[in-house]
Amino acid sequence: MKRKTILKKLTEIKEENLNHLTPLKNKKGKYYTGTFQVQSHLELMYLITNLIKVCILALEENECLSDKQIPQPKYNVNEVLRHTLQLIPFEEHQFIDQVVDLLDNLNDDNDG
Repeated sequence: MKRKTILKKLTEIKEENLNHLTPLKNKKGKYYTGTFQVQSHLELMYLITNLIKVCILALEENECLSDKQIPQPKYNVNEVLRHTLQLIPFEEHQFIDQVVDLLDNLNDDNDG
Protein backbone atom coordinates (compact mmCIF):
# COMPACT_ATOMS: atom_id res chain seq x y z
CA MET A 1 0.00 0.00 0.00
CA LYS A 2 1.05 3.52 -0.60
CA ARG A 3 1.79 5.82 2.30
CA LYS A 4 -1.31 7.99 1.65
CA THR A 5 -3.57 4.93 1.54
CA ILE A 6 -2.16 3.60 4.80
CA LEU A 7 -2.52 7.01 6.49
CA LYS A 8 -6.09 7.32 5.22
CA LYS A 9 -7.01 3.86 6.50
CA LEU A 10 -5.35 4.45 9.90
CA THR A 11 -7.17 7.79 10.22
CA GLU A 12 -10.50 6.08 9.44
CA ILE A 13 -9.83 3.37 12.04
CA LYS A 14 -8.83 6.03 14.58
CA GLU A 15 -12.01 8.07 13.99
CA GLU A 16 -14.22 4.97 14.23
CA ASN A 17 -12.65 3.54 17.38
CA LEU A 18 -10.97 6.27 19.41
CA ASN A 19 -13.86 8.46 20.46
CA HIS A 20 -13.63 8.61 24.24
CA LEU A 21 -10.49 10.73 24.56
CA THR A 22 -9.97 14.05 22.83
CA PRO A 23 -6.37 15.27 22.56
CA LEU A 24 -5.79 18.90 23.58
CA LYS A 25 -2.75 21.06 24.28
CA ASN A 26 -2.02 23.70 26.87
CA LYS A 27 1.08 25.37 28.30
CA LYS A 28 2.10 22.14 30.06
CA GLY A 29 1.86 20.05 26.91
CA LYS A 30 -0.53 17.50 25.48
CA TYR A 31 -3.38 16.05 27.53
CA TYR A 32 -6.70 14.34 26.88
CA THR A 33 -10.27 15.06 27.88
CA GLY A 34 -12.55 12.09 28.33
CA THR A 35 -16.24 11.55 27.82
CA PHE A 36 -18.83 9.52 29.63
CA GLN A 37 -21.95 8.51 27.81
CA VAL A 38 -24.97 9.18 29.97
CA GLN A 39 -28.57 9.68 28.99
CA SER A 40 -29.27 12.68 31.24
CA HIS A 41 -27.85 15.04 33.82
CA LEU A 42 -29.62 12.98 36.48
CA GLU A 43 -27.86 9.81 35.34
CA LEU A 44 -24.53 11.66 35.54
CA MET A 45 -25.30 12.71 39.11
CA TYR A 46 -26.13 9.08 40.01
CA LEU A 47 -22.83 7.99 38.46
CA ILE A 48 -20.93 10.55 40.53
CA THR A 49 -22.66 9.61 43.79
CA ASN A 50 -22.11 5.90 43.13
CA LEU A 51 -18.40 6.49 42.56
CA ILE A 52 -18.19 8.36 45.86
CA LYS A 53 -20.06 5.57 47.67
CA VAL A 54 -17.64 2.97 46.30
CA CYS A 55 -14.74 5.08 47.57
CA ILE A 56 -16.30 5.25 51.02
CA LEU A 57 -16.68 1.48 51.05
CA ALA A 58 -13.11 0.98 49.90
CA LEU A 59 -11.78 3.20 52.68
CA GLU A 60 -13.75 1.43 55.37
CA GLU A 61 -12.18 -1.60 56.90
CA ASN A 62 -13.82 -4.34 54.90
CA GLU A 63 -12.98 -7.91 55.69
CA CYS A 64 -14.27 -9.09 52.32
CA LEU A 65 -11.62 -7.18 50.37
CA SER A 66 -7.98 -8.10 50.34
CA ASP A 67 -4.92 -6.05 49.39
CA LYS A 68 -4.69 -8.13 46.22
CA GLN A 69 -8.17 -7.03 45.09
CA ILE A 70 -7.61 -3.34 45.81
CA PRO A 71 -3.90 -2.64 46.21
CA GLN A 72 -3.13 0.77 47.72
CA PRO A 73 -6.80 1.58 48.43
CA LYS A 74 -6.12 5.16 49.54
CA TYR A 75 -4.25 5.94 46.34
CA ASN A 76 -6.94 4.32 44.18
CA VAL A 77 -9.73 6.12 46.03
CA ASN A 78 -7.86 9.40 45.63
CA GLU A 79 -7.62 8.84 41.88
CA VAL A 80 -11.32 7.96 41.58
CA LEU A 81 -12.33 11.02 43.58
CA ARG A 82 -10.06 13.25 41.50
CA HIS A 83 -11.74 12.04 38.31
CA THR A 84 -15.17 12.22 39.92
CA LEU A 85 -14.63 15.91 40.62
CA GLN A 86 -14.08 16.42 36.91
CA LEU A 87 -17.45 14.80 36.19
CA ILE A 88 -19.46 17.28 38.23
CA PRO A 89 -21.12 19.55 35.65
CA PHE A 90 -20.56 22.93 37.35
CA GLU A 91 -21.10 24.91 34.14
CA GLU A 92 -24.43 23.20 33.48
CA HIS A 93 -25.60 23.90 37.01
CA GLN A 94 -24.53 27.53 36.68
CA PHE A 95 -26.60 27.65 33.48
CA ILE A 96 -29.59 26.14 35.29
CA ASP A 97 -29.28 28.74 38.07
CA GLN A 98 -29.19 31.54 35.51
CA VAL A 99 -32.25 30.17 33.67
CA VAL A 100 -34.15 29.83 36.96
CA ASP A 101 -33.29 33.44 37.85
CA LEU A 102 -34.48 34.63 34.43
CA LEU A 103 -37.71 32.66 34.78
CA ASP A 104 -38.26 34.08 38.28
CA ASN A 105 -37.71 37.61 36.94
CA LEU A 106 -40.16 36.99 34.09
CA ASN A 107 -42.74 35.62 36.51
CA ASP A 108 -42.23 38.60 38.85
CA ASP A 109 -42.74 40.99 35.89
CA ASN A 110 -45.96 39.17 34.89
CA ASP A 111 -47.30 39.23 38.47
CA GLY A 112 -46.70 42.96 38.91
